[in-house]
Amino acid sequence: MASITGEQKLLTLIAHLSYLLCGLGFIIAPLIIFILKKDDPFVYDHARQALIAHLALLAVSIGVGILNIFVIGILLLPILALLWLTLIVTSFIAGFKAVDGEYYRYPFIQPLVEKLQ
Repeated sequence: MASITGEQKLLTLIAHLSYLLCGLGFIIAPLIIFILKKDDPFVYDHARQALIAHLALLAVSIGVGILNIFVIGILLLPILALLWLTLIVTSFIAGFKAVDGEYYRYPFIQPLVEKLQ
């Protein structure tokens, strides 16, 4: 395994923890890294994992938001909160793995990630 540079570690950490940027930064940061670092398999893989995880959670959040109009979504808010908590925990784990030079696979989203090869 090749040595992972400080820049690679920083970019992967930014991709995984970009939800701390607030707003759409949690989509834009991993997307930019994903697009610009296609030649770096380590950074590309981490950015792809983070981007898919963030997009999936954004889609679920929008769906629950729309269902809130019909009152059904209120019942789904605890599930959405658990999903966000899961993203926070798994992205910190992914960040630690990236800094250690290891790959990480987010749970539940691997079929989506494999489609984006």
